[in-house]
Amino acid sequence: MALPCEMLDEILYRLPVKYILRCRCVSKGWCSLIDSDLFVKKHLRKALECNAGGLIINEGGKFYLAEDFKSNFDGGHEYDEAVAVEIVDPLKTLISGADFVGAANGLVCVSKNKMNELLVFNPSTRKSRKIPSPPAEFPRFFHFTEISLCGFGYDHVHDDYKIVKIAECYVQFRGIMVIVYSLKTNSWKQIQNVPVHNKIRFTGAWGMFGSGALHWLAIKNPMNCSKIIVGFDLSLEQFKEVHFPVIEEPFVNFNTKSVVSDGGSLCVLDMYPNSRIDVWVMMTNSGSDNSWSKALSVENKGTLVYSSFVRPVSFCRSGQSVLLEVDGSKLVWYDLQMKIVKNVRIRGMPNKFDSHVYTQSLVQLNEDNPSQKPSRGMPQKEHQKRRDDFLSRVFNLRL
Repeated sequence: MALPCEMLDEILYRLPVKYILRCRCVSKGWCSLIDSDLFVKKHLRKALECNAGGLIINEGGKFYLAEDFKSNFDGGHEYDEAVAVEIVDPLKTLISGADFVGAANGLVCVSKNKMNELLVFNPSTRKSRKIPSPPAEFPRFFHFTEISLCGFGYDHVHDDYKIVKIAECYVQFRGIMVIVYSLKTNSWKQIQNVPVHNKIRFTGAWGMFGSGALHWLAIKNPMNCSKIIVGFDLSLEQFKEVHFPVIEEPFVNFNTKSVVSDGGSLCVLDMYPNSRIDVWVMMTNSGSDNSWSKALSVENKGTLVYSSFVRPVSFCRSGQSVLLEVDGSKLVWYDLQMKIVKNVRIRGMPNKFDSHVYTQSLVQLNEDNPSQKPSRGMPQKEHQKRRDDFLSRVFNLRL
């Protein structure tokens, strides 16, 4: 008995990516359905809704995946131990020695050779695309410029993925140059009339993606070291200034700030040496003073002791807990209400690392990796038998 097309679609888009990729070989019809933009987007919406993700772990340019990592905190429930598996060739060779730039909707961007070589790949499908070189007028040796910035994110208005590179140079040109790469058009373009004031100095290399924009920490006036957040809206392709949260502290000058992101929300870390770290989350994309909310305050004592740094990796869907990376050496779930810590067990983790959550998706990178087509010449009965056998194993159906 053949399944109706509508029912088949409803079944398939609920599966993890690794099972869906196997389904592509069942028949031409299944392959065409799975590769369609409509199905890819439907599966992505479901994955985002269910927090269907994993961890990508970088140890000095060596990348691991923890695909079976549980991205939701379940109070008191002991999850099975996850496993970190090193990415293998041919993708391993392409990304070996790279730095993590950013992730959005299952796509991950990395850079090599001081940001001069960029690659975007999908950890779930193992497909990749090498990003073409920037225009000739952009500084040839990007890392020799006074400022070298890079960021990756998703433009939801145009359904596009973009890379932004910013350089300040006083040899080839004088001032700041900004170029944007579009994955949809596979091309770079220069942003004209960049309204970045001459007195602004960026202090971080990687743009943090959140609320539809890339964000960098910057100093507005070097004379008084006034810190601001500079955002680049990926849809409008315009810069904007984002105000810091209003912090009422008697000794505010003794703290330091850092801008981070969990891939969806922009966060500000307000760090007080040997005391605590406050985590502020932007609730709206307005960038106004009242758009921030203090998500948690981590004291350097009691249940969670750290020596220098705590970074939020991901907030769980319920908002009751947050995954924290502590000193680049361990991961913990922190319950925001109970103030308790649950260690994350991932077998095969390196001793020192930086970790990021990614979504398991089917978002395609077709240019460098053409879609694999099912083999031709297989009889229709054989296709149907393979389909029925697969459904029987995965769903325990009797066909």
